[in-house]
Amino acid sequence: MEQIACTLDDAQMSERRRRWHELAGRAFVERTETPVGLRLAFRADDGVEAELRELAGLERDCCAFADWSVSGSVLDVTAESDEAVAAVHGMFRSLAASGA
Repeated sequence: MEQIACTLDDAQMSERRRRWHELAGRAFVERTETPVGLRLAFRADDGVEAELRELAGLERDCCAFADWSVSGSVLDVTAESDEAVAAVHGMFRSLAASGA
């Protein structure tokens, strides 16, 4: 059975959240749920793709139940099982809610 969990502790999660919100604060465009996951789009400003790639790499380590793919300034997070897709849909809601 697939393990659907984040392996970060509270301090690591807080730091990761800070980085995502910092990136979103300067370049976030939209969050879109897809049938197999989630797409986050950012403006193609200087440094955005590099930070997005670094964050996606970090997420691959702690949330290995999903596939983290960056193309330009767009991140696609996909999963295979219904449970994993539901978990992915639950991610990054605070970016959309903050209107970042």
